[in-house]
Amino acid sequence: AQLHPPPVSSSGSSSKGTGEGTCAVCGDNAACQHYGVRTCEGCKGFFKRTVQKNAKYVCLGNKNCPVDKRRRNRCQFCRFQKCLAVGMVKEVVRTDSLKGRRGRLPSKPKSPQEQSPPSPPVSLITALVRAHVDSSPSPPTLNYNLFKMPGEEGESPKSDTERVQQFYDLLCSSIEVIRTWAEKIPGFPDLLKEDQELLFQSACLELFVLRLAYRSAPSEERLVFCNGAVLHQQQCVRSFGEWINYIMEFSKSLHAMNVDISAFACMAALVLITERHGLKEPEKVEELQNKIISSLRDHVTYNVHAQNRPHYFSKLLVKLPELRTLSVQGLQRIFYLKLEDLLPTPPMIDNLFLDTLPF
Repeated sequence: AQLHPPPVSSSGSSSKGTGEGTCAVCGDNAACQHYGVRTCEGCKGFFKRTVQKNAKYVCLGNKNCPVDKRRRNRCQFCRFQKCLAVGMVKEVVRTDSLKGRRGRLPSKPKSPQEQSPPSPPVSLITALVRAHVDSSPSPPTLNYNLFKMPGEEGESPKSDTERVQQFYDLLCSSIEVIRTWAEKIPGFPDLLKEDQELLFQSACLELFVLRLAYRSAPSEERLVFCNGAVLHQQQCVRSFGEWINYIMEFSKSLHAMNVDISAFACMAALVLITERHGLKEPEKVEELQNKIISSLRDHVTYNVHAQNRPHYFSKLLVKLPELRTLSVQGLQRIFYLKLEDLLPTPPMIDNLFLDTLPF
């Protein structure tokens, strides 16, 4: 099944007539891709504003107004519908409060009927999967020594300082593993050091949540951390607060999608490799992001198992904004424990989130 409708032509021209440097929406000059499709700056900005403001438009005609360079501003409803029809992806538009964050996708491949499957980007996907596997605990190495079911004998209540220490220990050990994982993402070590650090800091808690949610077993309320420690959800409530319950809800939704390991490896890489406010060389990050998105799009388009899942590509991307919300909740937990001041905040946490902390 096609993930998106085929490109819709500008008024008076066929879709095949759309040139390499032409906007797929209005036919104006277009230098590069935005949100999945080659578009001009005008249509890119219009699409971004519409999604960020969740704007609702009304067509005064019959919902088939011509959209071209000269008439693109006449009907916002038809212009936005044209944006969606040519394949622009709403889920990649950043809607958070940080200004200057952008999201782009490479232009999508033609439908399978129009061309044979491309040579799969084996090297990139293989490297991403390898990075994931190498940084994840294998079943034989899982540590159940501390695992206790609710009400099970031998589970003595933790003191307040012990629960805070548990939170910091689990978070810090996970961050160390995530840093090792990031260094194995093809292209990431080649970015400017300052950009690497900014990307890592910005994505750190999102990746903690995503990786924890993917490894864990929400149906059994069992959490599997980066260091191999296995704990029951109830064992984490006093240390993680409500955050752990939100993480498990996210885990349930992720498991319900039955995300395959190749798609997950791409998802995790996209959490790290995305445009962030303050990057020194955003174009290099965007180029790397495009390669990963292209690999994911090819995987879900041509992989036999993925083809049987309607809208799989869009469903994967729509999980990314949820991670941003969960990351903010994690920061709130760190703020709370810092205010509570039962234990000194570990230097790793302070160094990563010092600029974000309000004190």
